[in-house]
Amino acid sequence: MSLVLMLASSAPSQPSSPELEVSSLWRDAQLAAAVVAVLGHRCGGVRLSAQPGPVRDFWLQMLEDLQQSPLRKIPANTPTDRLLGGMDITQSMRLGKPVSSTGVLAECHNRTIILPMAERLPSEYAGHWCAALDSGQVNVARDGINHTSDAAITVIAMDEGIEEEAPPEVLIERLALNIQLEAISIHGVEDTEFTPSCIVEARDKLRHYKLADSTVKLLAELAASLGVHSTRPLLFAAQTCKSVALLLGLPETHEHVIGPVIRLVLLPRATQIPQQHEPEPPEAEQQPEDTDESEPPQPSSEPQSNTEELVQAAMAALPTDLLAMLLSRAERSRQRQNKAGNAGHLSQDKQRGRPVGVRRGDIKRGHRIDIPATLRTAAPFQRARARWDDAGQTKRGLYIEASDIRVKRFEQRKSSVMIFVVDASGSSAYQRMAEAKGAIELILADCYSHRTEVALIAFKGESAELLLPPTRSLVRAKRTLAQLPGGGGTPMGAALQAMHDLAVATATTGATPSFILLTDGAANVARDGTKSRSAGTEDAMKAAKVIACADYRGILVDTAARPSPRARELANAMDATYLPLPNASAESINDSVRALS
Repeated sequence: MSLVLMLASSAPSQPSSPELEVSSLWRDAQLAAAVVAVLGHRCGGVRLSAQPGPVRDFWLQMLEDLQQSPLRKIPANTPTDRLLGGMDITQSMRLGKPVSSTGVLAECHNRTIILPMAERLPSEYAGHWCAALDSGQVNVARDGINHTSDAAITVIAMDEGIEEEAPPEVLIERLALNIQLEAISIHGVEDTEFTPSCIVEARDKLRHYKLADSTVKLLAELAASLGVHSTRPLLFAAQTCKSVALLLGLPETHEHVIGPVIRLVLLPRATQIPQQHEPEPPEAEQQPEDTDESEPPQPSSEPQSNTEELVQAAMAALPTDLLAMLLSRAERSRQRQNKAGNAGHLSQDKQRGRPVGVRRGDIKRGHRIDIPATLRTAAPFQRARARWDDAGQTKRGLYIEASDIRVKRFEQRKSSVMIFVVDASGSSAYQRMAEAKGAIELILADCYSHRTEVALIAFKGESAELLLPPTRSLVRAKRTLAQLPGGGGTPMGAALQAMHDLAVATATTGATPSFILLTDGAANVARDGTKSRSAGTEDAMKAAKVIACADYRGILVDTAARPSPRARELANAMDATYLPLPNASAESINDSVRALS
């Protein structure tokens, strides 16, 4: 059952009015700012989901006032050399030895950083941020420099994503708090009740504050009831619980303390809604023969009831649509991690693509020189090369050897071509055409984002025909499929050979081929046009073994009324994924295509 359906089946009570809903959300946002000001880098930071606007600016200013220190903004595309630090090229050239420079993460030690548009943080940079959040340090070991700097940072990740856009999951996992400001207008914003003196007092008390074992057990039960089984969120929940208790001056198990912990830390990571257990009817009391009055009562059901009451009380203060949004966002994030997409394989390029580093190279071969990397390589040897220079002429400004040249490395995705091979023989051909048409239209809708082209091969009678060369034209695909008649024999061998030839031709152009074969596996026409089931099956198996040795993958969709042993045997011979779909639909075929890569 999906999370949304689970939510609908156990929806909590809603606040009485939209004004109360907004007020509750803003109180949580105020408390989150105070918790960040108290904990600092021990909480990692905040995932702030909001579009640019006065409400978000007001919250950031409130955080800055509580911390009494300015926030620093670091763009998501800040390069590694500036982010971590490295060689100071100017000083290294002047002194003739490696001189290290401080990166922006080290410059922000014990400070709060704003990471704008965190949903666009490149994956190759996310590891640097996570390493600093985990260890509180930045390690640089390259260009002849081995240096470690303190970088205990607090990150405010600005999530401005639309629909399925989201910051990297590895970064979100290291941020304790999650707040939502989309539903709050500027008219619902109020000044915070917390002051800088409250923050300083809470920081001082936090050093000697320790949660009771019963409270830690309660938080663990709360996390388990919400489907949160990771250790890091539980540690964040414990730190947040201490901070909230100190800020509000309430016991650590009070509902106004546990409630914000659930809403700010645990609920955004929830994978399930706690099940509501109906009270069991009391059993008939039986008087035992021997009664021991000193035996204590069994408290087994008390922690569970306390947990359920606290969870339900905290969830009741949330709008139902907000709870559904948080849970559905977590579910979409997990689905994105499990979906590989339809992009082609990665390939190296000399001029175009995504930069993936530098290497030693020769600009005469068409590579692009990386000037900063070249200067960093040559800088430590300037003094030595100046002494070795016996030209007796005017002193040169730079001494750069051929071995110092560094060139840029680029990486880009190849385009991909999905080859549909459709069995148009027999009485059910029209149904298979409808399935292929629907699947092709669904794939074409994503062509521009996945760089996927579609080709169509149909086989019937005595031969196979390429009806649609690789294209992204939806109109052309519809027209071709609409004009395709069905009926006749099944030349499986000819179809597989035509598919293999097209795949090989596609690979020579630099694209990545893959295929979807829709058939029931029954071959009754040989390669030479002879109508023979045995000869047709033998030719099909030979062609399938050739495909198995090739460097592309595919799916065989068994369209028989029941799973066919012949189709499964053919799929095994091709080393393809076997998908029995007696009632195949365009959506199910499209899902299989997405899982193919």
